[in-house]
Amino acid sequence: MRVLFVLIILSLLVPFAEATPFLKPSFLNLREDLEEARRENKLLFVMFHQEGCPFCDKMRKVTFQDRRVQEYFTKHFYMVEIDIRGSNEVVDIDGKKLTEKQFSLKHGVRLTPVFLFFDAEGKPIVKVPGYIEPQEFILLGRYVVEGHYKTKNLVQFLRENKGR
Repeated sequence: MRVLFVLIILSLLVPFAEATPFLKPSFLNLREDLEEARRENKLLFVMFHQEGCPFCDKMRKVTFQDRRVQEYFTKHFYMVEIDIRGSNEVVDIDGKKLTEKQFSLKHGVRLTPVFLFFDAEGKPIVKVPGYIEPQEFILLGRYVVEGHYKTKNLVQFLRENKGR
């Protein structure tokens, strides 16, 4: 009976790991995750989530399933998930240890999903709340990867590039 329970749990978790190739298996040491991303010429972002969040589930089932999203984000990013109610220890980019909940509050996250993107040095670039359609999620990635955040705000960039 116990083996059956474990198999059921694993079968529920495996599709998310396979379906989100840019989701980085992490021990929640963001300092190390950032270093690894840098070595692979990628950027790091955090998806803040919580259990029972319908918009988090929609991101996983719709946006993260989109082939174009998978290709673009696998090439350019590592994503780490943080549970805003979690008690697991997180080592922040600055080396400080916090719980997932404390880390979330530090970044002003109280609802989910929220996406927080970092530059190569670990400085927060942009924080975006809510469900994001695949095409707009790719634009968000481009905003970060192509350095548009240095010259214009995200809303302006999205308006200029909608449909591209």
